[in-house]
Amino acid sequence: MNRLHAILLSLSLLLSACGNVPPAPIDRFYRLQPVSLSSSAKALPGAVAVQPFRADSLYAERPIVYSEATSLRQLRQYYYHLWLYPPAQMVREHLLASLGNAVDLSGGNTAANVLDGRILNFERVLSGKNSKAVAVAVVALELSLYAAGKPLLNKTYQAEQAAADDSLDAFVVAMEQALSRIYAEFLADLARSGSSREL
Repeated sequence: MNRLHAILLSLSLLLSACGNVPPAPIDRFYRLQPVSLSSSAKALPGAVAVQPFRADSLYAERPIVYSEATSLRQLRQYYYHLWLYPPAQMVREHLLASLGNAVDLSGGNTAANVLDGRILNFERVLSGKNSKAVAVAVVALELSLYAAGKPLLNKTYQAEQAAADDSLDAFVVAMEQALSRIYAEFLADLARSGSSREL
């Protein structure tokens, strides 16, 4: 009988100890919303085929990458804050959704114009401490446009955008704003390239 009481007491203590364990952190997933770009005319004559974008190392993975302004050589990943899709796929889809009115993207694989993209930088940079913390979205894309197999444009586009606050939601909005500035610069380059060369 004493052994039964000891077993019951051990089970009771074990169960009560389990009740004090904090719940496991919840994974949070983030996605980009398309941005609105003002364009009254197509930036480029002819349809464009957008190839799958590329990304290397940490930028190819779904966890959000961050660094601190005091140690920019060191990159880290959040454990529970992830992009909905790998950045290369997500940024390509974001570009397609955002540029649909400015570029003819209906050509598929048969288009004479082909756009390649590569993510060079896609992270959150933190500076300051506590209530004075500042988060900045930093992005760099290498975009290359080929017309009938010949290079028409190859450029690295970079943008930084401070977040409204230090939350991850504000960082994602800042990333959308940074990407919109890159897209606007890219469209301006397309318009110049299209006017200077017959496609």
